[in-house]
Formats: sequence, structure tokens, C-alpha cells
Amino acid sequence: MTKKRKKVGVALSGGGSKGIAHIGVLKILEKYNIPIDLVSGTSIGSVIGALYCSGYSIKKLETLFTEDKREWKKLFDYTFPKHGLIKGKKIEKFIEEELKDITFKELKKPLYVTAFDIENRQEIYFNKGSVGKAVRASISIPGIIVPVENKKRILVDGGIVDPIPTEVLKKAGAEIIIAINVNERDVKKPKFEKAVNKKGKKKVPGIWKIASKSFKVMAYEVYMYDLTKEEIDFIIHVPTRNKDMMKFSKKDNKKAIKDGEKAAKKSLEEIQKATKEGPFKELLKNLEKLDEKMQKEKFKTLPSGNITKNPKKKIKEKDKRSV
Repeated sequence: MTKKRKKVGVALSGGGSKGIAHIGVLKILEKYNIPIDLVSGTSIGSVIGALYCSGYSIKKLETLFTEDKREWKKLFDYTFPKHGLIKGKKIEKFIEEELKDITFKELKKPLYVTAFDIENRQEIYFNKGSVGKAVRASISIPGIIVPVENKKRILVDGGIVDPIPTEVLKKAGAEIIIAINVNERDVKKPKFEKAVNKKGKKKVPGIWKIASKSFKVMAYEVYMYDLTKEEIDFIIHVPTRNKDMMKFSKKDNKKAIKDGEKAAKKSLEEIQKATKEGPFKELLKNLEKLDEKMQKEKFKTLPSGNITKNPKKKIKEKDKRSV
């Protein structure tokens, strides 16, 4: 009898446009028949996760982000920064067009989207209702994209407290968790410097660039903490150090997908061992059971009065991650 395989959950991190690399990782996992039973995502991870779980093939995802005629920068509807630099209406429209008002119940695979209640300081897990509304809440980067109201909660990007949502997968029943991280630290060592009154010639970046770069640096420490959680079995790090998190050009998206593929291939062998029951090991287990059964039958036929010990000791195997 073949042992039932373990349930696999995949957590997709935030990271702006760098999260397009998730497509490359999913592509390799699918290509090498790594099962994906549950998906969680925050920010851009929730976008990729929602499209994937709604039935988008990897090919369709690649086409959407690398060949689609629309200009991604036009999805950014800038506004006077009262609640955020971007209204988010055009992004919301894009999500609605692609997901077509689908609910969590209608998805092909279970999906968990995270957001953060900024007033009550509480992480929110979405697994019911409108997928589009949940994703829109999850991508609301504080100070950049206007927050979302849902059931009297003001919601922002879930990545500010849980940038790689693995805990929700554990709660949902995942036995093996693969965390995909697209963020890297890009901060140099501290340096002593003299403050001068003389006006410099270097041009100060715009508010958009300052906000996005600052968010990237601040979020890094949270990411590193998230990756130490006990429930994570495998971490796939995608190198994205030189990629601007708010740049969605087709050329950059293609590179991100390729980077995701390369990173996934490095972890492939270990993941395959953990998610599949090896036929050789299964054969050994069955032979051991048969041997034990034969030994028991042999003892039953021994003459009464003879005291015979079982020559074969039962060896307990440690519960290992890989099989």
C-alpha cells in the first residue's frame, strides 16, 4: 500500500514587482511535479497567488506580465497624498477584470490572503468572500497605496507584520511548507561622516522613490524574522537586490521570472524527497512488515515450555523530513 503523501503549502512573499519571480518558482515546482495543495500570499504574493489559484496556467501568468499590451505604469493613478500616493482604483479594476468577481469558494486551490488592521493592530486572514477585495487590501502599501475599508476595519499591506505568511498555512493543515522570499538586504555598513552646511549638487529623489526604497529597507528585518519560524520546511530565496520594487516593465518581469526559475531549481532535489514517498523505501517497509508477520507465525508453532526470544529487534525510525 502506498503511503499518502504530505499536504504541501506554498507561501508567496511581498516585494512589489520583485514578486513576479513567484511565477518562475511556481513554474519549476509544477514542471517537476511538486504538489501544491495550499497557497498563501501577501501584497504582490496575494496577486500571483489569487491568479494561480483561480486557474491561471503558468503560461498565462507569464504572458500577462511579459507580453500583455497594457502599460503597467498606467495602473498607478497618482493622487494628492492624503491617504497614499496612489488611489488604487486602476489596480482594483485590473484585479476585477482578471479575477472576474471570483470568491474564495470558487478557487481551484485553497488560498489565504493576509492584510493588516492598522487601527486595531491585528493581522487579518482572508479565506472567504471576494478574492478581489482581499487582494486589494493586501497590496495597500502604507503611505503609497490608499488603504481599504472592510467591515469597519482599515486595512493595509499584510507584509508589514507577516511578509511571508507561513503560519496561516500551518493552521490550514499544511504538513510541508515552502516559503518563497524575493527580498534581500541591500544596506551598507554604518559610516562616520561630517555634517556640512554647504549645499550639495546631488538631486533629491522624488517622493515615490524615497517611499518605496524606505519601505524596502524597513521591511527587511521583518522578513528575516519571518524566515526563522519553525513551521517553514524549505526557503527559496530569489536574488533581486538590483531590482526596483515598483518597476513593472516587461523586460524586468521576464528577468524576475527567470531568476525565480533558477532559485527553485537549486532547492528542487530536497523538496522532491520531502514531498514524495520513495518506491524503494516503501518496498523496504513492506518487506519488514512481512518479515515480522512471518516471525510471529513461527513463534506460534514452537513447542510449549520453550522460551524463545525474537532474534529481530524492532528499530524505531526517527520521523524525518525527507522520504
